[in-house]
Amino acid sequence: MYIILHISLTVSYYASSKNDKYSISVKWLWFKFYPRPDKPNKIVNKKKKQNKSKNPKQKFQENIYEIEDEFVELSEDELDERIKSLEKELEIQKQGLNQSDEISKEGKKDKKINSDVSKSDQKTKGIKPIKKSKKEKSEGSGLKGKISRVRELWGKYRDYVPMTWKAFRRLLKQIRFYDTEVEITAGKDDAYDAAMQYGRLNALLFHGLGVVSTVFTLYKPKRAEVKCIFDRKVFKYEISGKIKVRPSTALGIGAVFCIEFLYLFLKKRHKAKKHHKLKRKLMLNNKELLANEG
Repeated sequence: MYIILHISLTVSYYASSKNDKYSISVKWLWFKFYPRPDKPNKIVNKKKKQNKSKNPKQKFQENIYEIEDEFVELSEDELDERIKSLEKELEIQKQGLNQSDEISKEGKKDKKINSDVSKSDQKTKGIKPIKKSKKEKSEGSGLKGKISRVRELWGKYRDYVPMTWKAFRRLLKQIRFYDTEVEITAGKDDAYDAAMQYGRLNALLFHGLGVVSTVFTLYKPKRAEVKCIFDRKVFKYEISGKIKVRPSTALGIGAVFCIEFLYLFLKKRHKAKKHHKLKRKLMLNNKELLANEG
């Protein structure tokens, strides 16, 4: 299991302003986490496809033609009966809607009555809503309240900050950059401005690579150059490379961090218990002295 976890997870990246292409792929062993392969489309029935392809106007016209065909086949008596039955259905639906509206209105009235009763009860009992003072509001929601909360949090977790920073630095150092290629093409209309820009970009590029090498592990780049053009205004870039991380090292750093965290937590707890015991002893001694004096 450890050997499998020791195999690196690789992230390949590519960005180019020349072709307007940007791509990232994440792989581990035979698994491709990103980008995910497209799922095959589900088989859809022919009828559903036909319904989707049709416009709503066409559907409406088809429904009208179907209704017309039905009524053409019926006789006059049958038509009269059909119309009467439809009218009855409409009346029943209207009655149902009216009843639902009445029920909703009655419910609203009951709620209003209950609220009025509760208010009158409060007035008779002389209960008044408790209002917070201006000082309490300012302390709770103002800048002072926020600062005090931050201080409390800092006091609780101050001892764990150096430990977390060390673990984070170790983890960042385990991220390794391979096959790095950076190419920048820049130019301006004026030759002097183009030369000045060329110098600035070179300083920025190599200073940036230095920062990356201090934070992460950067192997020797394959290519890192700035091309200068003196006769026209241009700015293009092309960046590519690979990033590798071993899952085993990440898990190891996490395990060490958890052990250190537990050790510090238990140490602080032990100190707090000792302090509480000493306080209690002092309190008992003071009580005994007062009793003897009395």
